[in-house]
Amino acid sequence: MWTWVDGAEDIVEDGGFAVGDVVAWPALTRDFDELLPQLPDGLEAEVTSAVDDGGDTEIAGTISRIVMLTGRRRMLAHEISATPAEHVQVLDMAGFLVHLDATGA
Repeated sequence: MWTWVDGAEDIVEDGGFAVGDVVAWPALTRDFDELLPQLPDGLEAEVTSAVDDGGDTEIAGTISRIVMLTGRRRMLAHEISATPAEHVQVLDMAGFLVHLDATGA
């Protein structure tokens, strides 16, 4: 499942995340469309949630992909493996699309 993580979310600013991390985040699964930027043409990602402290559920899984979105007038996508400080400092960064694989029991 793909989830949207805004660049200003605490999880980005407080240490970030990386491919392979097991995470559990509060998220909105309804009425979150206004939080999403316009996705670049050709980006195949069906976003089903957006990380938000006031979320209606918790999403959990292992991060398998991270796509950083940047730009103002024309959004660009860059696949990355982690969110270190240098990515957080990117000018015009909108946020991240994060793909979570379900954690197995």
